[in-house]
Amino acid sequence: MLIEAFSEGKDPSAPHRNEDQLVILPGRAYAVIDGVTDRHGSRYDGMLSGQYASLIVKRALEHKLSARDTPSDGLEIVRAMTEAIADAYRSHGMIDRARADSNVRFSAALALVLVQPETLDVILVGDSGVRINGERTIRFEKDLDLITSILRREAWPVIGRKTSDPEQQEQLSRRVTWHGTRQPLGAVADTLDADDMALIENRAIAANLETLPHVAKADIENLVRGGIVNSQGGYQNNASLQLGYPCLDGFDVPEHMIMIERLPRSEVRTVEIYSDGYFKPGDGFGVAAWEKAFADAEREDPAKVLLHHSPKGSTASLWADDRTYLAVRF
Repeated sequence: MLIEAFSEGKDPSAPHRNEDQLVILPGRAYAVIDGVTDRHGSRYDGMLSGQYASLIVKRALEHKLSARDTPSDGLEIVRAMTEAIADAYRSHGMIDRARADSNVRFSAALALVLVQPETLDVILVGDSGVRINGERTIRFEKDLDLITSILRREAWPVIGRKTSDPEQQEQLSRRVTWHGTRQPLGAVADTLDADDMALIENRAIAANLETLPHVAKADIENLVRGGIVNSQGGYQNNASLQLGYPCLDGFDVPEHMIMIERLPRSEVRTVEIYSDGYFKPGDGFGVAAWEKAFADAEREDPAKVLLHHSPKGSTASLWADDRTYLAVRF
């Protein structure tokens, strides 16, 4: 067996702020946990809520899967992780607040490979991915993120006509994506006016309708106008909505939104698990191949508005996102 792993936070100078976590239990389980970036900047035990969430899940998963009566059911594992986050809310006296406001929740994506006697079980909650034998990728594709990424892509050139400062262009494009086109103009008035915001809104809605013809126009308008902070939370673990998506957040994850796939163990040679900070996969197995792909993506499109769409881009000092890769060759 060969195991390779790598993780780096969006700020390479502050590795202690990395919101991704790894779980390596040789012969039992392998996982990547991606904490969801906090929308308000709140801290718990000295950590932003995304980092706090990923650490809760890591510790709970290691405890659960190291026990003598290790669970073999993916749904049971997800329920246990959910309860661990709920316990954290209770310890901070905020479970009712978290139930009422998704923006204050401790949220994380989980990509887990569970080793069974005859199978390898892939369990996914959220948008981290698993690649099997270097060929087949198992991942939840999240149209909602594409909508906000397209919003940022359409905002980018409008902002670029108003400022030549790349740092300001990045920060303003994030601001539009985060708070939407109907946010108070005072927050962007030093660069953008009402006509600029209207232009961004119209272009973003039109581009999303063209790219995602199967998505209701009302949902696209809601996300473009409200942005991530004001509109995204209502879709989290909401199975009744077309754009509903799964996430570990201390409240029930609808079972049909949890991806579970059982693979014959004898047919799996390699498993690669990765968070969404990698914008393209490696050409081969191992950290070196995936880091080369990461470097290629950064060179091709550092702003993430041309080839690799994202709600955030990289700057001279910060990557667009944390990234983590875990690979096992059996």
